Amino acid sequence: MIPGRQERRRRDPRAGVLVIVAGVALAGFIAVAAALLLAPAFVSVDVAVSAAIRSIEVPGLERLATLATRLGDLWPLTVLTLFTAGVLYARGRKSEAVVVVLTVLGGVLIGAAFKQVFLRVRPALELARIPVPETYSFPSGHALASVLYFGSLGFGALIDDRRLGRAVLVVAGCLFAALSISMSRVYLGVHYLGDVVAAWFLGVAWLAAVVMVSARWAASRPGEDAT
Repeated sequence: MIPGRQERRRRDPRAGVLVIVAGVALAGFIAVAAALLLAPAFVSVDVAVSAAIRSIEVPGLERLATLATRLGDLWPLTVLTLFTAGVLYARGRKSEAVVVVLTVLGGVLIGAAFKQVFLRVRPALELARIPVPETYSFPSGHALASVLYFGSLGFGALIDDRRLGRAVLVVAGCLFAALSISMSRVYLGVHYLGDVVAAWFLGVAWLAAVVMVSARWAASRPGEDAT
């Protein structure tokens, strides 16, 4: 007897893995947020580690960090997101195109909302190597958006690319890009490390949730591939 769609969905372990990933990442975000609000010792460590990162002196590092942070600005990532979605749509992968847009757009809006909840002030003006944005510091919008965009690319490469070697290279490149953009914000003095770590947790939680919902939705439609 051929198992029905509902039975296949129940047996698919990927949904359970995504639930676990989303839950653990959300718990990590809550833990960092709570520590920043309730644990002065954690805040002191966060400030000290961030200062140590800013103090790194390597020739050309500031220029590279500035280029990385510009890549994570609103307009470059918006263009990259729309371009990626357009390419996927043109190749007939319409649901994946929608997922990329919803992941980045929804996550950025959630991050902006949390800024208004926590109201954490950015590092002092004299510590910054670039103009300090007028928005609040927690969580880092650049770190969040880079995790969402490059995380979407990396996840797509893992599930769609039949060549494992190429998929690994794509994932490694995505991790490097997201990490470079995120840490550039600390090095350039416009964020604390805690802002970035919290954004990583929030981004992973949102990405896992969107992928899980989209997979369930695709599985419930006749002729759709749940993957």
